[in-house]
Amino acid sequence: MKNRILALLLSLVTVSACAAPENDQLVKFPQATIQLADVTRPVQLADTPELRERGLMFQQSAEPGMLLLYPEPRLISLWMRNTNLALDVAFIDPQWRIMAIEQLHPLDETPVSAPSAALAALEMPRGWFAEHDIQPGEKLILLR
Repeated sequence: MKNRILALLLSLVTVSACAAPENDQLVKFPQATIQLADVTRPVQLADTPELRERGLMFQQSAEPGMLLLYPEPRLISLWMRNTNLALDVAFIDPQWRIMAIEQLHPLDETPVSAPSAALAALEMPRGWFAEHDIQPGEKLILLR
């Protein structure tokens, strides 16, 4: 009987350890510099599968923005799990031009997708693109 109780307690401890919220730890992203129209600014760069999956989750601010960069064009869909920020996202085509700008709503897990294969997605604080009069067709330059 003692062995069963011990095994049960050990199982519960293991399950709770697996469920511990380690994902809310802040992740250090590399920085890059982008240029859009006459605006040059730093952004966080998510250029690995792990960094793209993490994105802006658990961050308290959308500043300075994030560029999710893929090794080749693909259909990109984003959601806002664990992201309590109001964002706009620009989907970037293989020629580095903005093909669409969409709104992302805090904690909304509804996928928001690029209209066609994209090379990157640029997430910025809500209203940033409008504030800088940046529209689809504008070319993004990655200065690194």
